Amino acid sequence: VANWDILSRVLPFKTDAGSGSLEQMALAEFCKNEFNTHVTNLRSELKKKSDAMCNSLDKYFGSTANYQKPDGGIFIWVELPDKVDASRLYDVAIKHGVAINPGNEWSVNPSGKHKMRLCYGNPTINEIDEGIKLLAEICQSEFGVPKQIANQ
Repeated sequence: VANWDILSRVLPFKTDAGSGSLEQMALAEFCKNEFNTHVTNLRSELKKKSDAMCNSLDKYFGSTANYQKPDGGIFIWVELPDKVDASRLYDVAIKHGVAINPGNEWSVNPSGKHKMRLCYGNPTINEIDEGIKLLAEICQSEFGVPKQIANQ
């Protein structure tokens, strides 16, 4: 956010391949008056989605998935049993429309092989539940865990 005489000279040098300048300018205008209200609403919605993901992890993975309920943000870091290869889980899950972040891509520690980072920011609560259920089914098929999925 800057005065246009400065911004117009800086924009041509923007090379981060992130969001476009027009979107950033529109967001800057929106935030002038709506930021606090928007953050309050966003926090409420993200809390519901975080709770939904934790509930789905408990329901479909049971004690197989170890995680700490997040205090905020849009991600949950999940540790699965050592025999689970999160990169392989990613390869299979993405073919079924479920995206995860394999832990080894988000950690300098090689022990991240059986860990994953899950994002609850974009999907709906229904999509979260369906996605975690499908992920548990894929994990069970590929690695034998969890042994039982929500009364199946």
